[in-house]
Amino acid sequence: MTKSNVKYFLFLLLTLILSIPFYILGAFFPVEGLPFGLPISFLMIFIPFFLSLIYAWKENGTKGAAFLFKSIFDAGRANRWSIIFCLVCMPLVAALSYFTMSFFHFSLPTEIAIPYKETLLMLVLYFLGAIPEEFGWTSTLTEPLTRAYGPIKSGIIIGAVWAVWHIIPWSWAHPIGWIAGMCLLNVLMRIAMIYSYMYGGKSLFTALVFHTMINVTTGIFPNYGSHISTWVFSAWMAVMLLLVIYFIRKKSETCGR
Repeated sequence: MTKSNVKYFLFLLLTLILSIPFYILGAFFPVEGLPFGLPISFLMIFIPFFLSLIYAWKENGTKGAAFLFKSIFDAGRANRWSIIFCLVCMPLVAALSYFTMSFFHFSLPTEIAIPYKETLLMLVLYFLGAIPEEFGWTSTLTEPLTRAYGPIKSGIIIGAVWAVWHIIPWSWAHPIGWIAGMCLLNVLMRIAMIYSYMYGGKSLFTALVFHTMINVTTGIFPNYGSHISTWVFSAWMAVMLLLVIYFIRKKSETCGR
C-alpha cells in the first residue's frame, strides 16, 4: 500500500466504522413499512455519499463536488457496449439462475409472484439509492485503486468491503450460507462493474444502471427475491464476468492492430 492510496483505504474503513450507529438503529429500533421491506439501516448509504463529497472537495474544491453530481447523467461518456452490459447483465443472471434452479429442482415457489406494477417505482427508487453508494465505490475509489492494483484486485478490495458492509443487515433475514454466497456475488459484481467502468468510458451513469439492475432483478425474482440462491447467482455472474473480460481483451487486441 503506497502513501497515496492510504486515503482510499481510510475511506473504506471509515465507511464501515461510521455505519455502526445505523446497524444499531436497525437492530434495536426497526421500522416497518419502508419501500420493498428495506431496513432502516439503509440510511447508511449516505456514509459513502458524504465521504465522497469531502474527498472531492479536498482535491478540487467546489468544482470537484459539483463534478460528482454532473456525472450522474454522463451517459454520453459511455461506450455503447458498456451501457448494454450494465443494463442486461443482472436480468440475464437472474433468468439463467431461475432456469438452473428449476432444472435442478431447487426450492422455488409453486405460485410465482412478480411485482410488475412496482417495477417502474423500483427503477426510480433504486437508481436514486445507487447514487450515494456509487459516488463512493465508483467515482472516488475505482480509478485510483484500479491503477494501483488492477481491476480484479481492486474489485476484490472494494467488493469485499461492499459485502462486509451489508452482512449485518443481511443477517436479520438470511442464513449464513445465503450470506456467504451473497458476499461472493458482491465481489464478482463489483469486478464486473470496474471492468465496465474503466474500459467502457468511465461513466458513472453505467455504474448506477448496473447497481439499479442488481436491486430491481433481485427484487422481482420469485417471490420478491425470497427464493434466490446466491450461489447459483454467483456461478452465472462468474460466467458473465469472464465473458466481459474476454470481450474487452479481444476489443483491445483489435484496436491495437
